[in-house]
Amino acid sequence: MSSTPYSMRTSTIFKAVKAEHDLRADERLMSLLESYHAVVVENDIEFSEKLTWCLEHCQNKFRDLAHPDGRVWYFENKYDATMFAMKWA
Repeated sequence: MSSTPYSMRTSTIFKAVKAEHDLRADERLMSLLESYHAVVVENDIEFSEKLTWCLEHCQNKFRDLAHPDGRVWYFENKYDATMFAMKWA
């Protein structure tokens, strides 16, 4: 069990959700991501493993955002998106 007080954990979660909302509201970012290759991952478990995999294997830029079905990962490089999808989707 975490030693962090419940109110602090709740506050951190709230800030993360707000940050996700703010990113989705950023028209410039969302416009840029339209040219990226998207992979929706229904299972939000193992986030850190997915992020580590991207940092170790991706040749170009990538980004993830919340999605109603889990998370959507955006890849600038089609090869990166394909390899990620084969591993995680």
